[in-house]
Amino acid sequence: MTATAIRPGMREEMRGGWRVLVASLVGVSLGLSALPFYTLGVVAGPMAADLGWSRADILSGLLFSMIATVVMAGPTGSLIDRFGARAVAIAGQVGLVCGLAGLGLQGDGPTMWKAAWFAMAAVSLGTTPLTWSRGIAGWFNAGRGTALGIALSGSGLTAIVAPPLIGEVVAQAGWRAAYFAMAGAVALVALPTTLLLFHARPSKGSSAHAASVPESGLTLAEALRGYRFWLILAAFAAISFGVGGAIPNLVPMLAEAGVADAAFYASILGVTVIAGRLLAGWLLDRFWAPLVALVLLGVPSIACILIAREVSPGLAAALVGLAGGAEFDLIAYLCSRYFGMRSFGRIYAWQWAGFALAAGVGSTAFAAVRDAAGSYDPALYLAAMLMAGGGASLLALGRYPDWTGKDPVPPGPSRPTP
Repeated sequence: MTATAIRPGMREEMRGGWRVLVASLVGVSLGLSALPFYTLGVVAGPMAADLGWSRADILSGLLFSMIATVVMAGPTGSLIDRFGARAVAIAGQVGLVCGLAGLGLQGDGPTMWKAAWFAMAAVSLGTTPLTWSRGIAGWFNAGRGTALGIALSGSGLTAIVAPPLIGEVVAQAGWRAAYFAMAGAVALVALPTTLLLFHARPSKGSSAHAASVPESGLTLAEALRGYRFWLILAAFAAISFGVGGAIPNLVPMLAEAGVADAAFYASILGVTVIAGRLLAGWLLDRFWAPLVALVLLGVPSIACILIAREVSPGLAAALVGLAGGAEFDLIAYLCSRYFGMRSFGRIYAWQWAGFALAAGVGSTAFAAVRDAAGSYDPALYLAAMLMAGGGASLLALGRYPDWTGKDPVPPGPSRPTP
């Protein structure tokens, strides 16, 4: 029996999985990868004025969060595979509440600030797409791409809504109150939503839908022996270097290109991130994922060239956000299709770690090139080549293995025909 024959339609999946979808959307919106990230810039100025720290010291918290992500991604993935996404998500949200409150209590110096960011990320990785993607993939098969796109678009919502709200809290009560408010939002909104709505799919045989997403696939060791794991890792590292370098540096890049209202153009990122995730999800349910990746992840290479040549800054900003929105969907979807669900947590965690590391290196490298060359252009042209090449390389992944009731396809260097 083929996969198409046993997969239910998206409407049937939505009836069974809408609660998980809502919980995942809220979880992503109020998770580690969105809430602290998009609000740090809002509190940085008031913190610097209050504590006398440099902005570089304050913003370095993101670097230490990224380091913790790389260190803890593998163990977190193992916990997800062993105890389930729900347990890890709940524990992560409790950790994020404590971590955000801890940031609000800072004042002993930049070293403790950096340590607090590292600790917060280490205990709250369960609030990142590592867990929400696992929950979505367990409930959705025919509509997996669309469901991932909807859930992961939560970070775009945070990018739009959180900065002005947190800015108002800072203006009224100070930066410490802003972190306490964020901790309260996770505790009072995200955590109860997860407790009420985020559940694993029924065991096989308890419903028609339960059989739609079989728990078969490769182990991490088997995936590591095949070429696909390394190809996806390398491709998204190249892509993430470019997107991760362009987004944090977008405002100064546009300003140097002579754009007077660079901040306005940068503000459209949140909208285009959402659009990118929804578009990627819709396309993934209808077309071969590597082809979708080639189209959507080749887009930022055009944006880099437009910025370097000082052409159409608004279009360039939109294209960067579109690609930034598509990345998370694509990595999770490719892992679920090419490696199955047996060790999804472990496999996706290592892909996530590589993605995060490349993004962190990209943001620093763009700034370093600007300091050394007096222009972002060399970094932009390099990023354009890496992103176009990374998207094209995914075409070598070949057809999806069939995990529906069959023994896993043995890993190896051979590539099936698409």
